[in-house]
Amino acid sequence: MATPTSDVMAIANLLKRERFYRDTAQWDLCRATFHPDAAATYINVAWSVSFLIHQRIFFDAQADSTRIRHFRYEGNVEDFLRKSAQMHKGKVNIIHSSFDPVDIRVRGNRAISEAFCLVTSSLTIGDVDYELASHMRLFTRLQKLSDLDASEWRLLSVESSYVRDRLVTAYPGSDANMPLVMTNEVQAYPKSYRHLALVMLNRGLKPRPSLPHEDFPEGVRRLSDRNRAFLDSAEEDSP
Repeated sequence: MATPTSDVMAIANLLKRERFYRDTAQWDLCRATFHPDAAATYINVAWSVSFLIHQRIFFDAQADSTRIRHFRYEGNVEDFLRKSAQMHKGKVNIIHSSFDPVDIRVRGNRAISEAFCLVTSSLTIGDVDYELASHMRLFTRLQKLSDLDASEWRLLSVESSYVRDRLVTAYPGSDANMPLVMTNEVQAYPKSYRHLALVMLNRGLKPRPSLPHEDFPEGVRRLSDRNRAFLDSAEEDSP
């Protein structure tokens, strides 16, 4: 793990700002945290459940080289932010909190980060208000660009895996009126995102049962190994 150098502190600040800008729909500022060349960027994360539930927006994957399947996005940052802006309801609802990128590793002009993050959102089902909370693990690759006014770090990729989630009523004591039932179909999903699956299935959306999650360590290890390979290749790029 890197010591708190100026690079590490700059990267931590950048990562936190990117989350905040996304939550508050400051799309231009969010875009500026990424590499200026969209073709160099890669996003592979789950859409926020309330986006899909309230907006029920789906996109033609043949139209733009991105893939949106089972509420998960895979593609470049510009398409991701454009679609996020289309789905945003005009107020803050999705919040990435408890985000602390403690594991930041720097090698030359490359860096990687891993961090836990709590994603919360509010939703209403059957006149009952809920809060859905998903604990995520975020994997990020970064590059230091020297062709800017000053050498600055920019994000190249963001990927995620599920750790665990919970669904609670916003008002204590209202559980008796809960319209949601933990069916066998729901229980077949990984425990890491079972409550998310419960909500999605209730709204007629079918989550993919193979999303990256902590109950399948091999899938998470592949994400981590891919980032470390990116960092190791920094030596090959050195003059």
